[in-house]
Amino acid sequence: TPSSSPSPSSSNMMPPPPPQNAAPPPAGSSVMPDYTKIYAVRAFTWFCALVTFATTASIENYNTLDALKFTIAIGVIAWVYLTVLLANFIGANYAHHEIMPVDMVESKFCRPIDAGLLFFMYTATICASVESSQCVSYTGGPSCSKFGAAATFAWFTSFGIVGTMFLRDPQAFISILKGAKSDHYDDIDKAPSIIPPTGTQGGQQKVVDL
Repeated sequence: TPSSSPSPSSSNMMPPPPPQNAAPPPAGSSVMPDYTKIYAVRAFTWFCALVTFATTASIENYNTLDALKFTIAIGVIAWVYLTVLLANFIGANYAHHEIMPVDMVESKFCRPIDAGLLFFMYTATICASVESSQCVSYTGGPSCSKFGAAATFAWFTSFGIVGTMFLRDPQAFISILKGAKSDHYDDIDKAPSIIPPTGTQGGQQKVVDL
């Protein structure tokens, strides 16, 4: 009889299994933020914050209204904060002298600071808007146009902060708009298909028995 040859399905002929310990790509690393767009929006926000506190401070007797004093304080804080960030970005890209790497500043420091600044800036915006809506022009009194300008640029400053946060992490905003649905609730969504509908044969049998 002819000698038996090794079976092609033997273990030494099988292809090697795919690697199981390959590290997945880090989350969020596929899309890098466009820092040029981010800092263009920051420059717009910087200008709006400057106009906000400068216009509010030019209102006569502004120090008699706590809402306007709060608006000026938050406007100055936002303007100084944005000045430091813009100086660091310009130095890193045009003067080759940066305080800290821009990507590290945005990922580690600006995320919580922007969230807190948005909260306080939005509060200052509401304060300026309320004072603007209650302003009554009279001879010798402050002009209501300054109240309106301060409130308008405060809104622009708040929108600029929101735009910066969106450009830095758009997926977070998309998940918020979509409701951030979780897979843990899939069993709840499928629950109606598990529960038998009313009026089944068993239910009719009970009615007959009664």
